[in-house]
Amino acid sequence: MPLRYLERIVDHLAHDNYQPANADALARDMRVDTDDDREAFKEAVSQLVKDGRVLAGKDGLLRLPVFDKEVVGRFRRHPRGFGFLQTDRTFRDGDLFVPAGSTGGALTGDRVRAAVIHQGNRSRGRSDRSPFVGRVIEILERCERTLTGVLKHQGKQWLVEVDGRNFPDPVIIRDPHAKNAKAGDKVAFEFLHYPEDNALGEGVIVEVLGDAGRPDVETLAVIVAHGLRTEFPPAGLAEARETATSFVESVDAYPDREDLSDTFTITIDPPDAKDFDDAITLAFDPSRHEYTLGVHIADVAHFVRPGSAMDVEAQARGNSVYLPRLVIPMLPETLSNGVCSLQEGVVRLCRSVFMTYDDHGKVLHQRASSTVIKSDKRMTYLEAQALIDGDPVEAAKHARTDTAPTDELVETLRHADRLAKILRARRLRDGMITLDLPDVDLVFDEDGHVIDAVPEDNAFTHTIIEMFMVEANEAVARIFADLRIPLLRRIHPEPVRGDVEELDVFARAAGLSIPEDPTAQDLQKLLAATRDIPAGRAVHFAVLRTLTKASYSPALIGHYALASDHYAHFTSPIRRYPDLTVHRTLAAYLERTDNGTRVPRGEVRMGLAAKIRKDPRVLDEAQLVVVGQHCSETEVESEAAERELREFLVLQYLQENHLGDEMEGLVTGIVRAGVFVSLQRFLAEGLVPVEMLPSAEGKPDSWVQNESTRRLVARRSGASVGLGDLVTAKIIAIDLVARQMELVITKLPARAPETPDAGPKNRRGDHDRKSRGKGKSAKGTATAKRPARRKGGRKR
Repeated sequence: MPLRYLERIVDHLAHDNYQPANADALARDMRVDTDDDREAFKEAVSQLVKDGRVLAGKDGLLRLPVFDKEVVGRFRRHPRGFGFLQTDRTFRDGDLFVPAGSTGGALTGDRVRAAVIHQGNRSRGRSDRSPFVGRVIEILERCERTLTGVLKHQGKQWLVEVDGRNFPDPVIIRDPHAKNAKAGDKVAFEFLHYPEDNALGEGVIVEVLGDAGRPDVETLAVIVAHGLRTEFPPAGLAEARETATSFVESVDAYPDREDLSDTFTITIDPPDAKDFDDAITLAFDPSRHEYTLGVHIADVAHFVRPGSAMDVEAQARGNSVYLPRLVIPMLPETLSNGVCSLQEGVVRLCRSVFMTYDDHGKVLHQRASSTVIKSDKRMTYLEAQALIDGDPVEAAKHARTDTAPTDELVETLRHADRLAKILRARRLRDGMITLDLPDVDLVFDEDGHVIDAVPEDNAFTHTIIEMFMVEANEAVARIFADLRIPLLRRIHPEPVRGDVEELDVFARAAGLSIPEDPTAQDLQKLLAATRDIPAGRAVHFAVLRTLTKASYSPALIGHYALASDHYAHFTSPIRRYPDLTVHRTLAAYLERTDNGTRVPRGEVRMGLAAKIRKDPRVLDEAQLVVVGQHCSETEVESEAAERELREFLVLQYLQENHLGDEMEGLVTGIVRAGVFVSLQRFLAEGLVPVEMLPSAEGKPDSWVQNESTRRLVARRSGASVGLGDLVTAKIIAIDLVARQMELVITKLPARAPETPDAGPKNRRGDHDRKSRGKGKSAKGTATAKRPARRKGGRKR
């Protein structure tokens, strides 16, 4: 059936690192092997060409089409007023950029028609970016969505000031009393009439959430605004209860599984973790200098059957959501915190991967198995680190169980420490990108208000578990790549060629330079050279913004940041639906290979692959494309919800406790409106308006850009400010509804005076959004970065 290849082909051609190929070469790239598969593949290519979704040149090379004169798609609006159109058809140039003033009143989620205008190539270093911009000419369908905001009474009008920055104008509410709403309430509303030209929009309140500013109310508002699912259907809860109560907690009940209940097994997690979805075993053979690592992942697929009420709900959610002080699980807690949680001292079912390494980190052998385990010790990261460091007293302070540490435990941890360092060194040699990004843990009072922010612990045990999970994910992906079996992979394409202008600015601010098209090794050198300098954090964030975003797809694209040719998420099926799909494919494989012990070779191996593909639990390429797109979207939505709530809570704390205070900050962006500064202690970002930049001896001064250094320079005094500078900033205003913070710089770093470049008198930092990168410009925002890692960096 050619149908299963249609979306996969389009998906493959859409990636930035695709090089035009003919149908035969494309089939090889996409691992289409059998005669039947090749025939179906060529039918799919012919159908796509016939439909105009793919172009075949005279040379036979296949490409996606360029934009038509008009395109249709979903619009997403940026806080600065411009936006992007995600087109219904997939084009070579990706999403269409729509400048501010050309959006036609379109709001995020609206379905629109846009005229495409050829603008020619953009600025230096961006020749490969789309030379097209768009203008919305018709709104075809308004997005029906629920928004939140604060109800206010102004004169004779009731208005809602909308949360966030996407809707800067208030919305008129004609009858707030229908829901007994009062001024100061946080409300959820829907549009009755959308804003047009200079007329405000009108809405109707659908729910009064409570007093604005209360942490529980703000949490509920974020949940509503992002459409997060919090209630499980009764059928799903009933299935979870029945599944949990029917589970037999005995090794003897599972004779077809490998019995590891007597193998020394540990888990390492945050101190407040409730769902323990991974465990490790480790053996070292000193005579052969070999390590055998076992990574054991809760067998969620055993309990959640495809098509069940639990499965349907889990797929709709896509992932668990981690908000401050609240987890919205993907699965009912009866499973996620119960029979699927690898708790200490109880029998649990797992899918396991075993990898044997030499002392250089090379994989000598790997296998997979369905297992039964019993964890010997639940550990926290700081507890494990203290034991590695030889400090049992410190370890006891961080323990969460009464199980005393043993010599076997300490030996296992130290072997794990050595192996993780070996694996990390190997990946760095291969081109892995490692970012040193600071993070803070928020401290809350009993009502949920932020009372402090403390640096996140940097124990190497986080890296130990991250490396081991990455190895397991890669091992499972290799199994199915070798068998040519479709899999929902975690893909991370190379950065867009030439899209490094922002990064070059930061590098030059640090006195360094990078090639126009840097390799992973070039980025590594830059990161290493800036790790311990004041501007290092800014450079590392710039590298992060240069990298493309990882997503889920069956496309045969590796993971750039991990230097991995084949990668899939396998290690967290409790909280990520893509992992559950991988587990089901692995289950089909293990059932047909005598639990992984009899893996055929040659033609027989391809026969095995054909049988696995026909297993109803194994999704085909077309299904994987749909699931991958959905899960990529739910991931983005969940991250946005978490970021938004953290942002609000941090700003609320700063408004109540530090308004008017001075703090150390880092310059992270320069735009027409001014300078962005991130406060070091709270990782909250605010805008210093250009007119508020320091003046010389109280006299007015104007600031212009020095093109050679890319710094802003004061004409009168020669003072300057640039990306990566450490400054002192005072908080002068905070708008909680808009999530905005305004700062003034009170102290600049000591530097010799600079002379502005000759040029237009009115250029005040006008590299605009280019120095913010990828549409993240001039937001006037304050952001509190979400945790970079979940359970030891396992988000990759």
